[in-house]
Amino acid sequence: MRISLVSERYAKALFELAVERQQEDAIYSDAKELVAVCQENKLFVLVLKSPVISEEKKEKILKDLFEKRFNVITMKFLQILVRKGRELYIPEIARNLITLYKEFKEILPVYLTTAIPVTEAIRNRVTTIMKDYTKWQIELVQKIDPEIIGGFILNWGDMQYDASIYYQIERMRRDSASINLYKKGF
Repeated sequence: MRISLVSERYAKALFELAVERQQEDAIYSDAKELVAVCQENKLFVLVLKSPVISEEKKEKILKDLFEKRFNVITMKFLQILVRKGRELYIPEIARNLITLYKEFKEILPVYLTTAIPVTEAIRNRVTTIMKDYTKWQIELVQKIDPEIIGGFILNWGDMQYDASIYYQIERMRRDSASINLYKKGF
């Protein structure tokens, strides 16, 4: 079975339990911390994936790292994953939990890519426009990419609005190439 499918199922099961017990905010906080640890510490991820390290050792590592900071539900869930040999899915499950939480709370991550940092006024304007358009709360994440030259790119869900200068130049280049082919009789 694909990793993403397994991870989605485990995340959904944990999230439904958290909602049932009104612990979704705590589970979300735990998932964010778990994702951060996995991103910052590649050795931790390697330990989780290692078939050489025993189940008991992995449980002890998770307990030592997170028991005092994580919700009881999260800790028991992590222990079950280790006992079932599913600990390699933990990073992906945590990412899926974050997605489920945001969908549940109607929070939409929107990625604003610009060539240079934008002002707070522009960030607020983009947030307002997107909130009016989607009717969801907006979590605006800015990315800087000098290669777009100017303008901006907005990404949300599976949508993209590209108003970058780079895109406009590429479009003009493609259009002029097709015009040249037409003039040559192709």
